[in-house]
Amino acid sequence: MRIPWAIFFSFFGMRRPGQQDDSGEPVLDLDQIGLPGVAEHDISLTRRDVAQGDHLKAQPDLVEGLLASSPDGGKTMTAEDFAFLRKRRMDAQKQDNPGLLYGPLQHRISCAEIALVLCVFGDDIKVPWEYVRALFAERLPTKEGWKPRRWWRSLGLMELSRTSNRVAQLIGVKVE
Repeated sequence: MRIPWAIFFSFFGMRRPGQQDDSGEPVLDLDQIGLPGVAEHDISLTRRDVAQGDHLKAQPDLVEGLLASSPDGGKTMTAEDFAFLRKRRMDAQKQDNPGLLYGPLQHRISCAEIALVLCVFGDDIKVPWEYVRALFAERLPTKEGWKPRRWWRSLGLMELSRTSNRVAQLIGVKVE
């Protein structure tokens, strides 16, 4: 059986050559998503850069900074709030990490991450603060009332791209 997304995963190098489960099916371990230069990138909202130590675990000070950036008292996080936080992290990391690797690809990925949060857990513009708190505690916000989208309102590439581009514009860096 041919897997249509195999080219995508091969391009980004997430799966080791020949990596299979006991039945011979190709697999991807979740910890491989954190490999540097794959989906992981410098200037994460909640993790240190690779050159600064542990880049896999959320850092409490960064998570607290993210949660504190809700200007409406912890009701929502908007695209503007996330963009402001990303810009602030970009400025700080340019000074704190001389080995910073953050180019157009990493910026595109980081804007898409914010767009995913806004689109999957919110209404493309804002997300309830309680949902954000749950997500960055590394769990789905089902206890807070979130429900997955219905099949007829699934997230499409156009919606994700539009939201990601809007986030990039708010940050002030054009995605090309």
